[in-house]
Amino acid sequence: MTFPLDNIAPENAALSHSKEFWDDIQAYSAKLVGKNLPIIFSLPHLCLLAGVNIANVIRFCSTNRIADYKRFKLKKKRGGYRIILMPNDEIKYLQRWILINILEKIPSHQSCMGFDKTSSILKNAQQHLKKEAILKMDLLRFYDSVNEKRIYGIFNHLGFHPNLAVSLAKICTIVPDDLFYSSFKSSELDLKAIIINRQEGILAQGAPTSPKLSNLISFRLDKRLTKLAVKHGLQYSRYADDITFSGPIEALKKVKKVAYRIVSEENLCVNFSKTKLLVRGNPFFVTGLSVNNDVVTVPRKRKILIEHHLFHCRKNGVEEHMRICGIAKKNFKDWLLGNIAFVFSVEKDLGQQYFNEFNEIQWPI
Repeated sequence: MTFPLDNIAPENAALSHSKEFWDDIQAYSAKLVGKNLPIIFSLPHLCLLAGVNIANVIRFCSTNRIADYKRFKLKKKRGGYRIILMPNDEIKYLQRWILINILEKIPSHQSCMGFDKTSSILKNAQQHLKKEAILKMDLLRFYDSVNEKRIYGIFNHLGFHPNLAVSLAKICTIVPDDLFYSSFKSSELDLKAIIINRQEGILAQGAPTSPKLSNLISFRLDKRLTKLAVKHGLQYSRYADDITFSGPIEALKKVKKVAYRIVSEENLCVNFSKTKLLVRGNPFFVTGLSVNNDVVTVPRKRKILIEHHLFHCRKNGVEEHMRICGIAKKNFKDWLLGNIAFVFSVEKDLGQQYFNEFNEIQWPI
C-alpha cells in the first residue's frame, strides 16, 4: 500500500489510523533503515525527497520513456554500432539520486571489478597475474539483456513496496523502439526476438543507474562463477560484460561449457565470437591491460603512440605535428592528456614522466 507522506510519527496516530496501519509503517521503515536505505513510501514521496517535479515523473513512468532520452550512435570496433541513450536533465538527476541514495549502498559481489568506487580495470587485471592461461568471455549486449521485471525484483528485494518498486524500475529503464532495434547485427537476432517478445523496458546505456544495476543483477552470476572457479583451482573476475578466468589451461578448458550454461541459466547471453583462451607467452591482456609480467602494465603499443606524440609536439610544435600526421580532431590535447592520465593510473612513474613532457609542450591558444 502507499501511505501519507507527512506526519507519520507515532505521536500523530490521533489521525484515526488503526494500530495495524502504524505497525505496517514501522515494520516497513525498520526494514529499510536496517539496510541503511531511505524510507520512501510512494512515487510522489520519492519526487519530494529528490526535489523533482512530481507531474513530470508520473508522466515519464506512464510512457515508453525513450522520448525523454537523447540518442546517438557509437561505432563498434568490430563493426556495427550501439545506441547510447542520455536521459534529460531532470530524469538524469533523479537517476543519480537513486544511484547515490539507494544503489551505491548495496555491495556488489567481491568478484565484480567494475562500476564501484573501489573497483577498476587495474584491480581486475591484478587478479590474473602469474597465471598459466586466461579464458576470456563476453556477455552479449549486457544491458539489453536485463529487463524491467528483473530491475523491479532488485528494488522489491531491497524492501521497497511493490508499487514503488515498479516506479523505480520504470525510472531506470526504457522501452526500445525501431531505431534501437535497427542496431542489432544478424548474429544478435535471437536476443532481439527475446526483447521484442518481452515487450518491456531494458537498461539504458547512458543512464547513471545502469552500471550499478547491472552489477546487482549479476550478483548470483558472479557467485556461481566464483564457486565454479574455486572448485577447479581458478581465479574469476568480471568487469562489466567482460568475464575472465585464469589458471591451469586444462582446468580452463573444463569450465568453459559449464560457464556458458550458468550464464544462460542467469538469463544472459554469451558472445561466443569473443571467447578466447590465451596462453602465457602470447599477447596476454585483461580488460586492455597486459598481465604478461609480474605487474600489470599498459600495452606497449599505446605507450609508443603517446611517446610519439609527446616527442614530435615538443620538437616540431603542435600545429606542425598535427598537420604532418593528418590529425584533424580539435580535442587532440584532451585526448593526449586523457591517455597520459590512463597510463598514470596503472604505471605511476611512467605516467608522471609523460605529464612532465606534456607540460613542456607549447600549446596554441
